[in-house]
Amino acid sequence: MAEAAKRYAVVTGANKGIGYGICKKLGLNGIVVVLTARNEKRGLEAVERLKEFGLSEFVVFHQLDVTDPSSVTSLAQFIKTRFGKLDILVSVTVVNNAGVPGGIVNAENYLRRKRGEKLDWNLIVYQNYELAKECVETDFFGAERVTEALLPLLQLSTSPRIVNISGQIGLLKHIPNEWARGVLNDIENLTNEKLYEVFREFLKDYREGSLESKNWPLVVSGVTMAKAGINAYTRMLAMKFPHFCINCICPGSVKTDINHNQGLLSIDEGVENPVRLALLPDDANIINMGEEAQRYAVVTGANKGIGYGICKKLALNGIMVVLTARNEKRGLEAVERLKEFGLSEVLVFHQLDVTDPPSVAALAQFIKTRFGRLDILVNNAGVPGGLVNGENVLRKKRGEISDWNIIVPQNYELAEECVEINFFGAERVTEALLPLLQRSTSPRIVNVSSRRGVLKNIPNEWARGVLSDINNLTNKKLHAVLREFLNDYKEGSLESKNWPPVLSGYTMSKTALNSYTRMLAKKFPRFRINCLCPDFVKTDLNQNVGFLTIDEGAECPVRLALLPDNGPSGLFFLKNEVLSFF
Repeated sequence: MAEAAKRYAVVTGANKGIGYGICKKLGLNGIVVVLTARNEKRGLEAVERLKEFGLSEFVVFHQLDVTDPSSVTSLAQFIKTRFGKLDILVSVTVVNNAGVPGGIVNAENYLRRKRGEKLDWNLIVYQNYELAKECVETDFFGAERVTEALLPLLQLSTSPRIVNISGQIGLLKHIPNEWARGVLNDIENLTNEKLYEVFREFLKDYREGSLESKNWPLVVSGVTMAKAGINAYTRMLAMKFPHFCINCICPGSVKTDINHNQGLLSIDEGVENPVRLALLPDDANIINMGEEAQRYAVVTGANKGIGYGICKKLALNGIMVVLTARNEKRGLEAVERLKEFGLSEVLVFHQLDVTDPPSVAALAQFIKTRFGRLDILVNNAGVPGGLVNGENVLRKKRGEISDWNIIVPQNYELAEECVEINFFGAERVTEALLPLLQRSTSPRIVNVSSRRGVLKNIPNEWARGVLSDINNLTNKKLHAVLREFLNDYKEGSLESKNWPPVLSGYTMSKTALNSYTRMLAKKFPRFRINCLCPDFVKTDLNQNVGFLTIDEGAECPVRLALLPDNGPSGLFFLKNEVLSFF
């Protein structure tokens, strides 16, 4: 792939919380990020923490106080001198996240409300005029000040992006004052000066004790007005700069200092959508998240582990996910757990046994009837092909043993089951859903594989030759290789016929899946079809002794599921790294 031109981003309020998470994800996407913070020491410490993720070349710090015009000017000059513009070849982002809550959060009362007690929000977030003024100055005027200063640099970009972190509290329905609501909603005639006038009136009435009599928001008043202002400013800018992609977003209830870490989402989960908006393709222009065409995904083997994590992340990205599992009870329980994250409207369960053709056909019919098409298929269902010995897995981790046949004892029956689920199951589901994927404008197939599936792990030259000859590979040839392998295994000829002696069924199934991925990518050039190794993730398969959490292991599959239309296809990934099939 040709080396892309460097892309540059600024994130405000980024030494911790959502801002820090956005910097991390943008950096992991190869974007050079200017991490900014008011406190220089904390900002530099944040950069050092990000360097531990291998982001030394992608993160730079600059001090920024969004309430100080001279500090904002200094940042603009730094970017102009250092980079010459603020842009990405495909996308550039400015993310305004330096928010304050507009009041003093009472942690005890916050927890009481979370436990179900009915408490007035004014008992949870104490507010006064000074705090409301600070909130408006930071959350609205600070964001506007930074944006206006950086607009000339953004205009030098071919693909500028602005993302404003907002909140549902900023919806116009939360502002009873009809005059203010009318001004903020009249986007065609809205100007910066009219926005200022609304805030001047609000703060004046607050100072005079007239919030209620003048019909201003009575609960978290400052943050409500600030976020409503930033939403209106976002719409105004999007109209003024049609070649920009400018959007605002509520990241959801994220665990941060502001809510005493009592949110529903982790930082990494909360930044998924802001980063997605920052990386929008050029043809996106402006997106109304409520009216965006719904996308549909199927994830197999999804009641736990990596599949469950993939469902969660896709749903958090607004994708309608069909969570499938062989066991109906466990699948429904998984959906209920995910609903706790506020995902009720983007999750549905359907039973699926990938080894059972009628079950696969029933899933295809369900999707056709319910959605009419499919946009994303993640083949995740899999088994290890042996009986995992938990004690020996731990001994291997400690370096005490190295023989995988001691760690995962195998036999013919387990190898046959492994091939049937890991390869034939994935192929069966894919072939059944291909007609529905072909109805999508942006079809994606992601096959969860393993580094065990590289061709060098197959000593049998004939099999290796068939699987590597992608130009002439067919489903029948794949079947022939696996039939020969299983026949030789059954006859006790693994060693004499040069088949993999360790994790034999698993190795053959994943190698075949990799070759199938390449074959499909060649056959369907409009699709984006890739396979990946999620790395060593803590799951039941390895007795939960992996290095990565489920959320971390799900990042690469989800990234491949959400690739842009010009993204790679027919490749094998480990995180952001492309691996060789050989």
